[in-house]
Amino acid sequence: MRIFKFLLLSSIIVLLPRNSSADIIFTNTFDEGRYDLIYRQYQNKQCSQNSDYLNNSLFKFVTFPVRSGRLAMQHHIKNCDERSEVGIDHSFFEKDREYWIGWSYFIPKDFIKPVMGEPDYTLIQQMGYKAAYLDQQNGVALFECNRKSIADGKLKRTSGAPGSHMSISPRGDTFNYTITFYKGMDLEGRYIFGCKNFSIPARLNEWEDFVMNVKPSSDSEQGFVKIWKNGKLYINERVPLLRPGVNSMAAWKIGAYVGDPGHGERLLYTDELRVGNANSSFEAVSPGDY
Repeated sequence: MRIFKFLLLSSIIVLLPRNSSADIIFTNTFDEGRYDLIYRQYQNKQCSQNSDYLNNSLFKFVTFPVRSGRLAMQHHIKNCDERSEVGIDHSFFEKDREYWIGWSYFIPKDFIKPVMGEPDYTLIQQMGYKAAYLDQQNGVALFECNRKSIADGKLKRTSGAPGSHMSISPRGDTFNYTITFYKGMDLEGRYIFGCKNFSIPARLNEWEDFVMNVKPSSDSEQGFVKIWKNGKLYINERVPLLRPGVNSMAAWKIGAYVGDPGHGERLLYTDELRVGNANSSFEAVSPGDY
């Protein structure tokens, strides 16, 4: 069944299609209930590598809460886990191509159980570029926004590959989004990255619908990021997400990530992940009707 919206323009009713299937290039609504259809990232820092634990604790199909359809994905990080993320594999998002991405979060009131009463960050969406980790490990990329990157007033080499990401505040009242972007090269020929930070109001125990319109590029006039939450535009930035010589972004992920085990527990839900090409639209990928 096709779902339509009605738009009234000068007393003329125009029938707009809710979705154009030809322009939707990736869909994961979880309704199939099959892990083999999902790109999952959990690496080796988990409480257990047993398939029963991975499929029934770290990741789990649930019938409640569900944004739409039959099933949603539950992400449950225990204190001995590092991450529970689903998403889209490396190199899917190509340089200088535009994409529309839609997804939903449900963050319960008890989503965080900190260690010793100390809350910590929870990354719930990540995107970067494929060579970022190697660039940083090889000492050819420096990230100004990494909390460990400044020593004696100078940038220094750090571990990890911080990319653009969304986190939820410990109280659950704010989504914090960081856009990491390419700034240029220093005198030693190293790539320098800066960041821009944004705050988006959050609500617990309700589905929150997101749409991202993104064009990864190393050209500051071409690359951009736009993010809507529940139909309202919160971020509209023209930035070069990629450094020169990189042809795609890295894996695009939603779920929960805490860096290393030992940061307490996290519990949240995701649903309705869709990606459209440049001919797609907000309406085509949006989990809701606005």
